[in-house]
Amino acid sequence: MASKIPFFLDPFGIFEAVKNELNPFQNLLKAPEDNKDNFRLDVDMRFLNELIRREVLDESENLLNLDAFAREGKIIVRGEYHTGNYRLARLFKVYEVLFNVDLVPVWVKSNQVRFRISSSLLRNKKKRKFDFVKWIAEILPYHKRIIIQELADLYPNQLSLTKLKYEIKLNLNYYLEKANLSPDAVKVHKVIVETDRLVFYVRSTIVLRSLVDFFGSQVLSVTDLPKEFSSKALR
Repeated sequence: MASKIPFFLDPFGIFEAVKNELNPFQNLLKAPEDNKDNFRLDVDMRFLNELIRREVLDESENLLNLDAFAREGKIIVRGEYHTGNYRLARLFKVYEVLFNVDLVPVWVKSNQVRFRISSSLLRNKKKRKFDFVKWIAEILPYHKRIIIQELADLYPNQLSLTKLKYEIKLNLNYYLEKANLSPDAVKVHKVIVETDRLVFYVRSTIVLRSLVDFFGSQVLSVTDLPKEFSSKALR
């Protein structure tokens, strides 16, 4: 621990203040307090949706159609699902269902974003007077997670279901590593959903150009933020 200047030599603390300002180790200790964001990353969900459709629909046998788009405050995932050999569906002659899932970002920590399933709808594609699918999904809510579980199983490095019933986690470190960026150098502080855009506020000590190259400039754009900006002020 650094020695302090005796009171009788510096009664007003002037020399102590000057010493602290000139001491590089003291400045290093103060550095972590400067936690402001310096980049805003905008993901255009309209272009990303096309990539998701091509990749996911090629990988999954049961997902027949899939769209993911952004509205103010939430990501909406909707599409069509083939029930396959699911015994309960076969019993009631249900072969294809339509789904709609709303995901709301809850928090982000260590570049892991948690989304809460705020609402979920499952119904029979074939219109009937009594929709058994919608009814059973209300009685047995775990059916509402089937689609999200399917996506998590397809992409275990990017998506995972949490221990909480209606939450899913997105691993952003996966994409940073794919773009040859160190997760230790890039920290996501806040996630906001705007119409057609998923926005990340980021603190980075390195250039993020390779991330744009990985996704493509149509999907991802990076904006420098003023030094005084802080995402903590955003709601």
